[in-house]
Amino acid sequence: MNSKKVLVTLKFFKGELNPFDATALECALSMTHVEVIALTMAPISVKEQLTQISRFGIKCILVSDVSYAGSDTLATSLVLSEAIKEIEPDIIFCGRQSVDGDTAQVPPMLAQRLNYNFVNKVMDFDGQEAILRDGERLSIKSNTVYTFEKFKILRFPSIFSKPQEVLVWNNDKLNIPINLCGQKGSPTKVIRTFESAVGRRFCEFIDESQLDSIIQSALNKKRDEILVEKTEKLPLVHYVGKVEKIAKSIAERTVCINHNNKNAYEIANEIKNLNAKVVIWEDDDKLKVLSSKVATILGAGNCADCIDFKVQNSKLIMTRPALGGTISADIVCDSDVSFATARTVKKGLKDVIFTIGYGAINCVNDIKRLAEKYNAEVCATRKVVDAGIMPYTSQVGLTGRIVSPKVYVSFGVSGAVQHTCAISGAGTIIAINNNKDERIFDYADYGVIKEV
Repeated sequence: MNSKKVLVTLKFFKGELNPFDATALECALSMTHVEVIALTMAPISVKEQLTQISRFGIKCILVSDVSYAGSDTLATSLVLSEAIKEIEPDIIFCGRQSVDGDTAQVPPMLAQRLNYNFVNKVMDFDGQEAILRDGERLSIKSNTVYTFEKFKILRFPSIFSKPQEVLVWNNDKLNIPINLCGQKGSPTKVIRTFESAVGRRFCEFIDESQLDSIIQSALNKKRDEILVEKTEKLPLVHYVGKVEKIAKSIAERTVCINHNNKNAYEIANEIKNLNAKVVIWEDDDKLKVLSSKVATILGAGNCADCIDFKVQNSKLIMTRPALGGTISADIVCDSDVSFATARTVKKGLKDVIFTIGYGAINCVNDIKRLAEKYNAEVCATRKVVDAGIMPYTSQVGLTGRIVSPKVYVSFGVSGAVQHTCAISGAGTIIAINNNKDERIFDYADYGVIKEV
């Protein structure tokens, strides 16, 4: 009986393996009775890193050609899918996203191109079953693309292992039309990058005794929804999901596309019949996957997680964070139809959120008791939920929830970019930490220096 082929897509950034992909590879290596194959699309310089990966006793394939340079997600998914067709794997493992692009678009695009099923955000894996964020357990099945969160550390190869030969495939092997590869085949174009200042505030340090009065005062403040009205607008914008206000801010007229109970092909046909030129999608998990699949069908440029839109000279400019939010990029799209997912706040029921950082894991019960006083929702950072101290549903951050309460109080949170980007919409932010130099204070209205 032949063993199943498990293909793992890998990406390297600044010489390091993407940690999400490292998890996917470790999970593949933990399986029995399978042949593991690693595939990456990268410059030829990555061959050395891939050679080290081959020491796990697996076949490694480097897809590299100068014509592939500058590929966006649409072009990248095309090149990878053509390589994957040569391999004919039973199962595909991918990291959920890359640390530099953060789009999470390529895996669902691969599933669409290969006609594979798609399972998103595997949170744990025992070698046979994938455990999803909501606790659902799924047996690993053939003809499926799985994406993995960052929850495992890649093992070291044996000191006795020897590197294998890395196969290098160029476009002579894949024979993809040049106009579909690289910058020529990439409908999305970055026109400007700049340092992100999203969420920066002036922090006033206060005494712990003032905390209650500050929270009460912040709760009594009126909060107006801020949506900047654009001076130039497009004549028509279509939208999917709860992004009507965003669409109206950049268009003279808007039309809603109903996605309920429709698959990617049905929505693609509707977009074609409507002759839609710009489609804004809500960044709901399911809609982000759906938008990637529909973009693949239509050959549309798709800009993920946009935080701002503007129209200049009748052209839509989309702004999104990159590199974990450390920079922002302005992007335009030159395909017949342009897609963008708009980052939206996932509203909770509470006006106050208390978030537990790793620096406060010894005070979880005390923080929960204090939260009861203000009827506050208790949340946590990624590191805390990864440690199993709080559930994943409580995570605040770019890979968790984006929140906008009246009052946001952090306990022992250092203030990583991925976290501060997700709380920028809060009315008043209060940071409690024992280190005055922590980054969180640059993004807080009030700070308390205190051991937690």
